[in-house]
Amino acid sequence: MSVDPARTKHDEAYKLLFSSAAMVEDLLSHILPEFAKRVDMPTLRLLSPSFVKAEGLQQRHADMLWRAQLREHDRHPAYLALEFQSTTVSNMALRVREYVGLMLREAELAGDLGPGGRLPIVVPIVIYNGTAPWKAARNLVDWMVPGADEVIAHALGLQMRREYILVDLKAIPSSELVADSWFSALVEWESARWARDARRLERLWRRARDSGDESIVRGFGALRQQIAPWLRIPTAGRGGPESGKRKKTMIRHEETWLADNLRKRDEELRQEGRQEGRQEGRQEGRRSLLRQLALQEFGPEGVAELSALLDDASDPDRDGALARAIIECETLAEVVARTREL
Repeated sequence: MSVDPARTKHDEAYKLLFSSAAMVEDLLSHILPEFAKRVDMPTLRLLSPSFVKAEGLQQRHADMLWRAQLREHDRHPAYLALEFQSTTVSNMALRVREYVGLMLREAELAGDLGPGGRLPIVVPIVIYNGTAPWKAARNLVDWMVPGADEVIAHALGLQMRREYILVDLKAIPSSELVADSWFSALVEWESARWARDARRLERLWRRARDSGDESIVRGFGALRQQIAPWLRIPTAGRGGPESGKRKKTMIRHEETWLADNLRKRDEELRQEGRQEGRQEGRQEGRRSLLRQLALQEFGPEGVAELSALLDDASDPDRDGALARAIIECETLAEVVARTREL
C-alpha cells in the first residue's frame, strides 16, 4: 500500500501539536471538563507510547501517551492515550481494548500504580480529521453485535465494555469552543477551507508563532507549510494590480482542494460500495461536497436556488465542471447559465 506524503506530514504536525502539554490540557478540558478539574495538570508528562506484546513480539501502541496524577485519591495516576486518524477504522474498539490492556500490563510491571497497587486510569481518545463522518462503533459491544438487545449487551458487557472518546475535529460546533484555547485554535484551523479564510489562518499562525511553546510553533508551522501557497496570497486592495492574480490563486487553491476531496471521498465510498453494494453512496458523497462548496460561496439561499443542479450528481466530470462554475462565477445567474452547457 502506498503512503500519502501529504497525509504523513499532517500526522507529523499532529504529533508536534500534541507534544505540547498546553494543547493536551485544552483537549481534556474540552472533552471531559469535570474530569479535567480533578487532574493535576502540572504533572502532565509525555511517555513512550510503544508496548511489546510477548506472544510473537508484535508491537501495539497508541500514537501518543501522556501521564498525569489526580489531585485527590492519593495522586492516582491517569494515562491519556491519543490516536490520530484521517479515515474510519472499523475495528477501532478492538484496537483500543488491545493496546489499553498492554498499557495496563506495562504499568503493573513498571510499578506505576495507584494506592493499594491499583492500575492507572486510562482515557483512550481518537482524534479524527477526515472528510467523511466517522462510522465505526465506539465500544466493543456495538462493534461485535450491532443493535444488540439488552440481554445480549449485558452478556457482552461481561467481556469488558471498553469505549474510546471520539474527537471529530470537523464536527465540533464553534459554540462549544473555548476562547484562547490551543485545541480551539486547531479546530478553527481545520475548519478553514476556502481562500477567504487565509487572513484567519494567518492570524492563528501569528498567535502560534508568538506563543513561546516550541511544540505549538512547530506543529502549526508544519500545518502551515502544507498550504503555504494559499497563505502567501498578496494582500493588495480590491481592484488593485494584484487583484486578478490573487483571485486566480484563490481559485486554483479551491479547485485543488475540491478535486482532492472529491477523489478521496469517491474512493472511500467506492470501497464501501464494494462492501455494501451501493452505487448511490458515491454520488451522495459528491452531492455533499458540492452543497458545501455552494454554501461557502453563496450561502443557504444559494444552495436552495441551485438544489436541482446539486442533487443531480451523477457523473464525476460533470460534477467537476459544476464545482469550477461555483468557484469562478460571481453570481448565481452566471452559475446557472454556465451549467446549461454541461
